[in-house]
Amino acid sequence: MYEINSELRKDILCIPPYRHCIEKTFISKIYKKMEKNKPFACDIARAVISPKQRAYQMEFRYKKAKIFEPYISVLEYGIFSSMVTDWVGAYLTLLPVVEACLRKWMDLENLSLKSFHKFYYTFGKYSRKNIGPYNDERAHITSEYIRYLKHGFRMLYMGFEEYNKKEFKEIFNRNLTLHKLEGVINAQESLSNVIRITLLLDVIAELYLMLDPENWWNNCVLAEPEQNIDFQLRWHLYEKKAISKVGHPDMMIVQNAFLGKASNRKKKALIQQIKKEIEAICPQSTKQTSLLKL
Repeated sequence: MYEINSELRKDILCIPPYRHCIEKTFISKIYKKMEKNKPFACDIARAVISPKQRAYQMEFRYKKAKIFEPYISVLEYGIFSSMVTDWVGAYLTLLPVVEACLRKWMDLENLSLKSFHKFYYTFGKYSRKNIGPYNDERAHITSEYIRYLKHGFRMLYMGFEEYNKKEFKEIFNRNLTLHKLEGVINAQESLSNVIRITLLLDVIAELYLMLDPENWWNNCVLAEPEQNIDFQLRWHLYEKKAISKVGHPDMMIVQNAFLGKASNRKKKALIQQIKKEIEAICPQSTKQTSLLKL
């Protein structure tokens, strides 16, 4: 686990705190890839952005944690945006939630918080005192969550002058994103940052819920999603949006036609394609449009 996370930290990732990801089967699969020098960050990304996992995290993590309660509506929009591959919208929506939920955490614990840039220094000491050790199968990776979270805080809240001096390959920094919109201009970088910010929120939720071991274990770890109607509805809604034409293809049109260099011939073909799709969805729409012209 430690070796894998050490490699993943280069991409600001870690083994996610999900049931199937901390089991031996998943860990062994990743470890074998690492031994053969094969890339495995994509395995982590798929686990994080999975419609089923997003539904699970929302129902059995975010909605169970007091620090997320005031921001559930924002999380709804952010996660939904990621389901339809609106990476820019998802990242910009989810980014402020990290700071908001951490401030709520500090308020609930009556802890002072003067600077997020320095927060990662103090979080380790606080978490070691209040979280674990646990006498269960997750005990051996609790410290890995804390190590990842401290690393994520350090990157996310570093002053942008210092961040620029270090010349990181990609921008994952709250200050550069919110003040200069760096880290969201490139679509691939936005996708990477959606994975990072989502995983960061998942780890925050997990560690916060661990403060109350009995509640965390009974209501979260041992939860039975198949018996929960809200989970079922959310999962299938996310699944539908993730595979439907309303999501990915339309966002690709935005990227290729408006942000790329698509020819007018290609754009005209897209217009005809979209008109056919509109007519298939709502046959009366074309007639109504014609009537408006009169």
